[in-house]
Amino acid sequence: MTIGVVSNKHERRTMLTLTLLGNVTTFGILHTPLNEQVSHPLVIILHGLVSDKIGTQRTHVHLAEALAEVGCAALRIDLPGHGDSEGQPDDFSLEDYKTSICEIVNYAYKQPYTDKTNLAIFGSSLGATLTLLSIGLMPKIKALALWAPTILGTLWVQDAQNQSIISSSTSNSDNIHYAGIPLSKAFCSQFLEIDISKQVVDIPESLPILHMHGENDTLVSLNHQKLFAQAFKNKNNRLRLLSYPNVDHVLPLNSSSVLSDLITWLISELST
Repeated sequence: MTIGVVSNKHERRTMLTLTLLGNVTTFGILHTPLNEQVSHPLVIILHGLVSDKIGTQRTHVHLAEALAEVGCAALRIDLPGHGDSEGQPDDFSLEDYKTSICEIVNYAYKQPYTDKTNLAIFGSSLGATLTLLSIGLMPKIKALALWAPTILGTLWVQDAQNQSIISSSTSNSDNIHYAGIPLSKAFCSQFLEIDISKQVVDIPESLPILHMHGENDTLVSLNHQKLFAQAFKNKNNRLRLLSYPNVDHVLPLNSSSVLSDLITWLISELST
């Protein structure tokens, strides 16, 4: 057995540099299948608040690998202030992050490796929430898959306070910390105002949506999925809701059916 060699390679990886919000440099990793196609269906992978383009336990890497294996390109990218991006999380507001999401989508859409008729987003936690808040401005998106998005900001804060995850900084009165991550007061005040039930009017009814949630999630409780379903009861979107027992907030790609469910759904939607 050869040590230090990746066997059965099915993808190539390319590092990309993007400028967001006018002057914030960030980096992404593009995974493309090893075939002769010039363009591919593309899934943009958007991470959560306490995460980056790699994902907890490399979950976003594993997802991108799995997508490439079935012929789909994937783009993992750091949001401003996260991972290898310039800045710190408390340099940015929620509106800044929403703008960044739109800029990332517009960038990806223009690239030669993107099949412009087959562009999807997978958002995890904050990445999922930002996508829901911005999707009305992104008509190029054909399918949307979500992992544990916040649907109501006040409910999220209540859950976080009950677990003592949120704290105010003693050294800087302008900062609030969530799980040790500094956040600006602008971000927090805007997050409190989130109510996806008021946003659904802007979500095209032609957009299929997959909503996945862990039943043991205490950071973004399963109540958010219930609110999501309620918000869409009068919409005609093809909506699929999945919940997973014994799963918390962390995307569990190695120990449940989440990965196969997600890949199967994305490929189905991007091939129609």
